[in-house]
Amino acid sequence: MSSRPGLLSHLRFALAGLGLLGTFLLVENRLSHPGKEAVTKAALAAVIVLGAYVLLQIGDHLVWERILEPRHIPVPRLLFDILNGLVLAGVALGLLKVLYSFNLTGLLVTSTVLSAILGLSLQDVLSSLMAGIALQIESPLAPREWVRVGDKEGEVVQMNWRTITLRSRDGHNVVLPNSRVAREDIVNFSRPGPAVMLHATVGVAYAHPPAEVKAVVEAALSTARGVASSPPPEVLVSRFADSAVEYDLRFWTRDLAGVAGVHDAALSRTWYALRRAGLAIPFPQREVSLRQVPETRDDQLLEKRRAESTEALRNVETFRPLTDEQVSDLARHARLERYTAGEALVRQGDAGRSLFVVRTGEVRVERADDGSTRELARIGPGGFFGEMSLLTGEPRSASVVALGEVEVVVVEKDAFSTLLHDDGHLARALSEALSERSREQSRAAAPATGALGRQAMTEGLLDRIHRFFGLEG
Repeated sequence: MSSRPGLLSHLRFALAGLGLLGTFLLVENRLSHPGKEAVTKAALAAVIVLGAYVLLQIGDHLVWERILEPRHIPVPRLLFDILNGLVLAGVALGLLKVLYSFNLTGLLVTSTVLSAILGLSLQDVLSSLMAGIALQIESPLAPREWVRVGDKEGEVVQMNWRTITLRSRDGHNVVLPNSRVAREDIVNFSRPGPAVMLHATVGVAYAHPPAEVKAVVEAALSTARGVASSPPPEVLVSRFADSAVEYDLRFWTRDLAGVAGVHDAALSRTWYALRRAGLAIPFPQREVSLRQVPETRDDQLLEKRRAESTEALRNVETFRPLTDEQVSDLARHARLERYTAGEALVRQGDAGRSLFVVRTGEVRVERADDGSTRELARIGPGGFFGEMSLLTGEPRSASVVALGEVEVVVVEKDAFSTLLHDDGHLARALSEALSERSREQSRAAAPATGALGRQAMTEGLLDRIHRFFGLEG
């Protein structure tokens, strides 16, 4: 709400008028001339009306500036103006009745007809007037707030009885009738908070993992000019387009008048950040490019993947009985898989027939007991899990969840079956290695476990391996 600095000027004008009329009455009372009574009544009526106006201004000042405004009570200014007008009209009608014995019934009939005529001719103006009263009572917008009314957007610079004026980003004043504003959808960007969310779309090549793209773009947005730090920027996968993965960039700003500049800064920072990170933004068009590709290129890539898989499998303790040739053969049948943060590689209780070796990233091993989930361990690059399920088909004893971007080497039962059938001694060697690792991981295993206990565990695992792979005992 705003105070009324013109109160003193209103009072000075009214008091000056009262003084002049009072002086006139004193002088006129001493004179004797025809028509003196009519002049006296007119002057008396003027004094009473001015007195009522002075009292209304004083009451307005006391209620508005002394009571409502300090307590931030949202009472529209328009209501005070209407109330003052009604009181002055009532005073004027009362004076006509008392001083001049005026027939108010005839006036009411005449005013009814006149009101009907004026109502038809001033329909739009009256509609805007009533809409203005409703808007000020409900207060969906206020001066200095940034709003969108229909297809018009800008800062509210003025509200009066008939119109609302918006200042657009182009610096133009847009004057909207209150009747139109009342019919349109109003979006108030200044409520409930000073920051609003902006959206932008960028497409990145399919070859780049979404987690990597999101990290780069979010870091770029957080440093762009005009982008608010809280709430933080967010990047979401929007859709898989023809030539790129499209991302929805969501960021907040408090600079409502400079939205275009903030949008430009956000996309510019994103372009440079993607460029530095080596993440390609495909052209939104179809193009044919001719390149000289070596005939052995696919073979080189395949050999590189096999070498990476072989190195990862060589570090698995359970595979120590395997020769280098057997590990290489296993790597040829293995596959590389990628997971993102929060994805489950395996779930507790599921049937198992594969082993995972972590190449990059980190995973969390967790077990659910009695409705609660407990973290057992974390496995980083070089670590592995699932060897018991691979060799015996045992159900997963725990869930494994990716903590971030993770790449793993996966070995399935079918890849192992050929090795076991070709080498009759391999099953026993693997059962011994698996038995040793199981004892190391078991918290319940006692240091005094003797050779007989270890032998029984090995024989039991050997029997399960035989049955799972269909080997002869």
